[in-house]
Amino acid sequence: MALANRSQKSKGAFLRELQSLEANGDASREEGIECAVALLRHSDDQVLVAALKTLAAAGEDAGWYAGRCSQHLTSPSPTVRSAAARALAAFGAASADFSDQLIKMSEADQEEVRASCIVALGYIGVEGQAQRIAELVKDGSSVIAAAACQALGLLGPEGEVFADAIAARIADAEVRYAAIAALAQLGPQACEPHIQSILKLGLVDADAQTRQASSAAFSGLPSSVLEPLLPEVAELLRSQQPELRCAAALALGFVGKAAQGHVPELVALLQDGSEYAGEMHVQVGGGFRLPVTARKPKCAALIALGMIGAESEIPKIVKELCDESYEVKLCALEALSSLPNAALAASNDVSFLLEDSHYYVRVKACQCLGVLAAEDAMSSLPELFEDKAPSVRVAALEALATCPSIAESFPAEVAKCLNDPVPQVKAAAVTVLGCMGEMGKCYASLVASLLSDPDPRLQAAACEALGGMGEHGAAFAEEIATCLHSSSHYEVQEAAGAALKRLDEPVPAPPLSIYNLEGEGEGEGGAE
Repeated sequence: MALANRSQKSKGAFLRELQSLEANGDASREEGIECAVALLRHSDDQVLVAALKTLAAAGEDAGWYAGRCSQHLTSPSPTVRSAAARALAAFGAASADFSDQLIKMSEADQEEVRASCIVALGYIGVEGQAQRIAELVKDGSSVIAAAACQALGLLGPEGEVFADAIAARIADAEVRYAAIAALAQLGPQACEPHIQSILKLGLVDADAQTRQASSAAFSGLPSSVLEPLLPEVAELLRSQQPELRCAAALALGFVGKAAQGHVPELVALLQDGSEYAGEMHVQVGGGFRLPVTARKPKCAALIALGMIGAESEIPKIVKELCDESYEVKLCALEALSSLPNAALAASNDVSFLLEDSHYYVRVKACQCLGVLAAEDAMSSLPELFEDKAPSVRVAALEALATCPSIAESFPAEVAKCLNDPVPQVKAAAVTVLGCMGEMGKCYASLVASLLSDPDPRLQAAACEALGGMGEHGAAFAEEIATCLHSSSHYEVQEAAGAALKRLDEPVPAPPLSIYNLEGEGEGEGGAE
């Protein structure tokens, strides 16, 4: 995304550009990152916050710019400082050098900034801070207490030591979600002593996110703990409130095979056409929409049946592929994907959805066929290589890559996708060519031409594909080595190094120019 004319753009234009990058999932693309980084010099706080949010959305892909983001930790604006801390949190370990500064700010700054810094310490995985963060769980501010719970949940074993302190905040409605989500993240051992509180308070909470976190807390618990609780959870399947039926169904799903005895009750929910219409204030005005499993009991039941492994109910799940709601179709496909061995016989039913009017469904149908390794239905996938939705084209290629023996029949169709205007589609096509064996090797030079593409995902895909092409790939070892040493993207470096190793090619030393040592040791000054 060219910014040569950025001096001529208005503030509103910059904000729209950044919001578009984030909304369209383009924040992690190189041009999206470069656009946001360029705007870190802007004088307007709103633009700075939007740029930092865009970089945070890019996650670890933008970690290279942690230092640039850290400069805004000293901004006069608390909103900018908070956004900078959240960006550093999103970069994870790449922000470790700024841990001391975040620690200081978490102790003495405005509440919003302190909370962002505390959470960042968790995402970065800063060691030796769990005790101090645990003290903040008791803080009188629900914002600080919630941030501390979240950080401890991210610290793994160090945070698990303080599970009881986190659980003590379940009784506080304003901290409940953060506390239960942290315990669920820490795992079964952290949840087990407190599962009664999670059931009594969390699973029936008025907040959808709290209910969903509570459902997840049932995952992995021993049967001795679950046995006395399951009847109470199953009772909620008969609640008059659809949102509670959703929460109970998901909780049984997270229980897994131990909930097999409640499969008939979940199957009964497949006749439930209701939908929870609450919390609309969250869903409108630019907010997010509640997950379908928190709104539609039928959808929650379908997902639960897949999680439990209810293979005997596959015919009933398949029937839901014909539902009028695209959301129900998506959940039925997800359920079948969770039962790959037994659901293979349903591949023809799944393939009908490759022509669905909703592109979400077409994407999910492709993914389902890939998971099922449904070779009998794979021949239909090339028809989607020209689908109007790029995500469908990507999904079709990725599904075909799961069955190389079938993919070998469509080399020309796959190679044509290398001309697609969308980099993700090109990368998926490269991956398919790389798994085609002898047939794919014929396209080695075409794949190698993408090593110089500006998109790092394409470079990485080309390296990986060439790495599996034997002598045909080895012919481009020098170009792969250039990617290894010249790219600033870890994914490219990793793919290039792995490709050279797979090709049994020596990994060359980086050129002297990388160290700025050209000419060192020459002439009189360098004579020995």
